[in-house]
Amino acid sequence: MLVDMKAAHLSTWCAQPVAVGAGGQRPRSGFGVRAPALPRPSYRGMVIFEERFLTGRVATVASRVWFLETEPLGAYEKILPLPFAHLIVNLSDPYRLFRSDGTATVVADAFVSGLQSDYLVIESPPQIRHVGLELAPAGLHALAPGAGVSAAGRVQDARALLTGIDEVVERLGAVADVADPAPALDVLEALARTAEPVDELVASGLSLLGQDPETTVTAVAEAVGSSPAAFIARFRGVTGVTPKQHAQVVRFHRFVSAVHESGGAPDWAALAVAAGYYDQPHVIRAFRRFSGWTPTEYYRLVAEHGPMAAHFVPLDQVPTTAAGEPQAPS
Repeated sequence: MLVDMKAAHLSTWCAQPVAVGAGGQRPRSGFGVRAPALPRPSYRGMVIFEERFLTGRVATVASRVWFLETEPLGAYEKILPLPFAHLIVNLSDPYRLFRSDGTATVVADAFVSGLQSDYLVIESPPQIRHVGLELAPAGLHALAPGAGVSAAGRVQDARALLTGIDEVVERLGAVADVADPAPALDVLEALARTAEPVDELVASGLSLLGQDPETTVTAVAEAVGSSPAAFIARFRGVTGVTPKQHAQVVRFHRFVSAVHESGGAPDWAALAVAAGYYDQPHVIRAFRRFSGWTPTEYYRLVAEHGPMAAHFVPLDQVPTTAAGEPQAPS
């Protein structure tokens, strides 16, 4: 479908969902994270965007697939930490990835972005054209045991984690068509359907943390019938992060979304309390950790681009804390 950019801004990497579901309701992801509010920015141009929300057993592995073709809003984009992972097959020129530690990488044509606890900075190609799969935190492990751990905090060639990726890339190159993206979506949905069942104990813990990221790990462990130590070890062995790390990202992700859903100038104190931060210094520390900005610095920048830049912030240049020379893909 053609999407008017006056009504939608999509990240050039993760294509954050903006579709309205049946009855005008915004969709939820499969792990308790609400899709962001529909935007009202004034962007020019058109994008070709098609997404499919997955249902049934496969939805425990991946929440959606999408096809995107567009031009980037800026040369660079800062991606704030997200509580899910991605498999993306790029059908255009390569992305470059600038990490907050100063390294820069040319990204493979098929890559996995695991659960992140830090922001990423990317340089987009002049024309974006890719197909993506949004994975539940336990979904990577279900596709390939150990992949969640290997991908956590990294963006790497999908071939290092998943089998059959060359065939997937070849098939997508043959069927990806802006006039009918459905066959391309079928390819990645079929890949998701090859996954083994997700770890039920970890999935139950993820659901509880998604419902209330302030819940203590001890309470979650007790609810799923495990000791805290055993639950943490099993959770980390599947997702690559600890329950506490995941809960912190979920809370930050929701707080950022709420900033833009509130309308008008943010009431930082009220938003902080609603998100479970105990005071404004707590919010500022979380913001600096996850975005590199204070809340007011962040809002001033994002307000120039509209709400759909909430988690994917267009940049004119690479931040000085994320600059470096390109290295070979990992």
